[in-house]
Amino acid sequence: MDFIHEYFLIPLMRNGWFNPVNSLVYGIGLIIGIWLVYNLLKRVKVPIDGGLFIATLPFIAFAGVTRALRDYIYFTTSSQQGFLSSFSANMSAMQEGAYDYILRMTGNNFLAYVDSYIVAWFPTPGSYFITFLMALLSLFVALGVRKYTKIACWKTMFVIGSVLFAMNASLLTVTTIVPLLYIGSVALAWTLIFFGLTEKKIQGHIKKMNKKLFHYVKEIFTTINASILSAHFFDATATFFAIAVFSTIGGYGYTEQHFLSRSLIPFLGPQVMFLLKFVVIVPVLYYIDRYTEDRELSNFLKLVILILGLAPAARNLTRLLVGV
Repeated sequence: MDFIHEYFLIPLMRNGWFNPVNSLVYGIGLIIGIWLVYNLLKRVKVPIDGGLFIATLPFIAFAGVTRALRDYIYFTTSSQQGFLSSFSANMSAMQEGAYDYILRMTGNNFLAYVDSYIVAWFPTPGSYFITFLMALLSLFVALGVRKYTKIACWKTMFVIGSVLFAMNASLLTVTTIVPLLYIGSVALAWTLIFFGLTEKKIQGHIKKMNKKLFHYVKEIFTTINASILSAHFFDATATFFAIAVFSTIGGYGYTEQHFLSRSLIPFLGPQVMFLLKFVVIVPVLYYIDRYTEDRELSNFLKLVILILGLAPAARNLTRLLVGV
C-alpha cells in the first residue's frame, strides 16, 4: 500500500506528477489500450483515415482546456487545510472546489455536479481515460447516426467533441494573449520548417548535397509526419516558454512534470525539450513507416502519437493564457 501511495497517489495529489514507476505502468496501459481500441475500430468498420484524425481534434482540445481548468481549481483549492493529508481528502476538496466554481460560472447544478467529477479525476491517467470514454461514447452515437442517415462517423464525432470543448473552454477566462504570440510564432516557424521539408524542390536541393540524407528526409517528412512533428514541437515550445519566460505568472513556478526531461533541464536548460522531441519522435515515425505494413495500423499509431503531443500542448498554452 505504501508503494501505491508513494508512486501513484502522491503524484495525483500533486496535480499529476511522473516518476519512473508510474510512467512505466501508464506506458504499458497505453500499449494495451492501443491494441483494444484499434481492434474495436476494425470490428465496427470505422476507417482509420484523415476523417478520424479530424474527429479527434476537438476531443484533444477538450482535454487541454479541461486539464487547464483543473490546474486553476487546484491552485485555488490547494491552500485548504488538510488538502494533502490523504488521497480521499485531496480528491474530495478538488471535486467540491470544481463544483462551486462551475456552478458559479454556469448556474447549472447538474452540469456543475457532473463536470466537477470529470475535473477532479482529470490528471494523468484520468485525462486520457475520461477523454477516451467520451470519444468512445460519441463513436457509438455516430454509428447509430450513420446507420440511419449515412452521415460519416467522423462528422458526428467532430460535432460532439466540439460541444464538449466549447462547454469547458467557456469556463476559463483569458487574461493575456502574450503567451500565444510567443508560442504561436515559434511553433509556426517549426511547422513551416517541417512542411517545407516535404516539398520536392527542397528535397531536390538536399539530394544534391547528400543522397543518404535525402533518403531519410524523403521517408520521414511526409505530410502526416510533418503534422505530428509540428504538434510535438508545439508542445516543446509551450513547455520551453512556460519555464524560461513565464515561470512566475500567477506566482507559481512552472516545472516539467515528466521525470526524464525534468532531470535533464537543470543541466541542459528547457531547450532540451526540442532535442528530446526530435530524438524520440523522428525515429518512432521512421520505424512505423518502415516496418508497419498495415496502413490502418500505421495511421492509428500515428494518431496516438499526435494525441500525446497535441493534448499537453493545448493544456500548457491554455494554462498560460488564463494565467495559472
